[in-house]
Amino acid sequence: MNSEQLNIEFLSVKDAAYRYAVALLHDRSEAEDAVQDLYERLWRRRLLLRRTGFRSLVMTSIRNAALDRLRERERRRCESVDEAVAELVEMDERRDEVALIKRIIARLPEREREVIHLRDVEGMAFEDIAEMVGCSEVAARMAHSRARQKVKDEFSKIMNYGV
Repeated sequence: MNSEQLNIEFLSVKDAAYRYAVALLHDRSEAEDAVQDLYERLWRRRLLLRRTGFRSLVMTSIRNAALDRLRERERRRCESVDEAVAELVEMDERRDEVALIKRIIARLPEREREVIHLRDVEGMAFEDIAEMVGCSEVAARMAHSRARQKVKDEFSKIMNYGV
């Protein structure tokens, strides 16, 4: 089939193919894309096509293309559901870890608890912390370092089940 014959044959069946694709996909723009993709594939193989059975070829091809798109859509939906579930599990685990860290910090001595809060939560500079707590900047740094090390050690011990 030459290019002129293909255009004539395809124009006679493209509206039916589009309506069929819309019925299967329930999405007009995706149906337009499917018909356009089909026309492109037919154009590349135009020399191999015959006039007899052309309508059934187009309708069968558009059905297969629509089913492929539906399968792809379902696969993407399943992947996004799996990702959402994994994200929820991860958020739940982080929430548990944050609660654990808060409990560990609550058991620290008062000065270390105060210094770690001012530095790590409030983001204050050590010289401001030292002034607020009533100690030297070096003492504030040491208290912060000790507090973080205690939190790290206790958290590791709990997460590793005391191993």
